[in-house]
Amino acid sequence: MEDSKYLGKEDKDLMESLQKELKELKAEHKDFAKNKGKLTPEQREKWRLNSIRTNEVYVAIKDLRFKNVMEAGSKI
Repeated sequence: MEDSKYLGKEDKDLMESLQKELKELKAEHKDFAKNKGKLTPEQREKWRLNSIRTNEVYVAIKDLRFKNVMEAGSKI
């Protein structure tokens, strides 16, 4: 099932923006992980904040996917 097939326009837009943000966060995370031995304390803090935000985005996407499934079920 498509991630946002049964969602309203607002939720579809939110889902798309969250997926784009997640892609960017993952790329940034890979850069941090690649150089983890050379990171400054500031960069380590950015990495930690990146990880927190990544988890928040994952949860938001999961909630929207659940809402999509519930909406699909209500239309049957």
